[in-house]
Amino acid sequence: MITDTIAAISTPPGTGGVGIIRISGPDSLAIANKIFDRELSESHKIVYGRVVCEGGAGVIDEALACYFKSPSSYTGEDVVELYCHGGTVVCKMVLECALKNGAVLAEAGEFTKRAFLNGKIDLTRAEAVADIISAKTQTAVLTAAGQLSGILADKIKTLRGGLLEISAHIMAGLDFSEEVDEMPRDTMKERLVSTLCEINALLDTADDGRIIKDGINAVIIGSANVGKSSFLNAVSGEDRVIVTSTEGTTRDTVEVSVNIRGCLVNLIDTAGIRETGDEAERLGVERSVKAVENADIILLMLDGSRPLNQNDKAVIDLVRGKNVICLVNKSDLPQRIDDLEFNRIFHISALTGEGLDRLFTEISDRYKRGGLVSGAVITSPRQKQALIKAKGYLESAISAVDGGVPSDIIMGELELCLSALGEIDGMTVSDEIIDEIFSAFCVGK
Repeated sequence: MITDTIAAISTPPGTGGVGIIRISGPDSLAIANKIFDRELSESHKIVYGRVVCEGGAGVIDEALACYFKSPSSYTGEDVVELYCHGGTVVCKMVLECALKNGAVLAEAGEFTKRAFLNGKIDLTRAEAVADIISAKTQTAVLTAAGQLSGILADKIKTLRGGLLEISAHIMAGLDFSEEVDEMPRDTMKERLVSTLCEINALLDTADDGRIIKDGINAVIIGSANVGKSSFLNAVSGEDRVIVTSTEGTTRDTVEVSVNIRGCLVNLIDTAGIRETGDEAERLGVERSVKAVENADIILLMLDGSRPLNQNDKAVIDLVRGKNVICLVNKSDLPQRIDDLEFNRIFHISALTGEGLDRLFTEISDRYKRGGLVSGAVITSPRQKQALIKAKGYLESAISAVDGGVPSDIIMGELELCLSALGEIDGMTVSDEIIDEIFSAFCVGK
């Protein structure tokens, strides 16, 4: 049972028009009435008054206050929010006043954690709150908003409901075998296979969900001095990487996240691929090769103003068969490359910007995936791993049905599957996982 009353500043650090101090817990109303000179008693009514710290600074600020009576609040507890002027110092003073009068400082994500523990939201909605706050594109916001409305939670509930019905039939057949007919094995298998198809379809959204949330990892690869760093600077709109005519200037990977027409792209500039005796540059080349293995898309860059050399050919061999967009740079100069093997080839100039618009259209059209915001999407590795576990147990149950295994064994596999599905929305998740999820939140949310 939660007994502490917590408080925190719920608005971001810095100055602004309004600062919000949130208090939640059994003593929130009593604490608020000690530091606010107008009595709060009616729920969901905004009251104008002053924040006063008795025995301290006196009147701190003029403010608005609102009391949210349990359970009709964000956390499900009694909550009071104070809306003062949005200065860093004044917000801290109001918070300190609340702490002096009995509140304790909230931990990261503790308000949302209490909302989960009090049954106001499930884990998928809690994670959606964090996703909305950290979203970097409109597509990410809309996807998280769909999750917050319960799209994924409802899908998991439907999957679990179907499996619970099958489990109930099996249990009834075991306990009341004389009165209840056991579900025919063909019917059982048909329903289990249908559920498996739904789980597979949901798993298929995991990579798309990751891209929507975290962005596309696009590695810029090429031999030395083909213009990779110039391209990165041109796309990001700032000089993030030193550019010189000397080969080997870039010796480590440099990452810049950019919003390309609603699609978050994590551009990763790499060291030029070439044979080198310089130890630092050699390590940079090794990192370049490793980055290719972890890329969603590879932007292979070639210098179109000269014929391919051995280093270029080595890079082409490295990326062959992968998801490649070939960028032939320096289109502002006479071209000396032809007969390239790649399907997607863009002639660009990192110096003048020529061809970048077509490239942006290709990336946006292929990876924005805006249509997914209307359906359930797996957006976290935690959700994906739980769904993979559920799939494994369900496949075992189907194999058991096919093999004529006794019903109690099938029942055991279904119980494990149900438990794995429960990890997604929090029905069966451990305290350690709960703590890990909410520790990633900001204080005040």
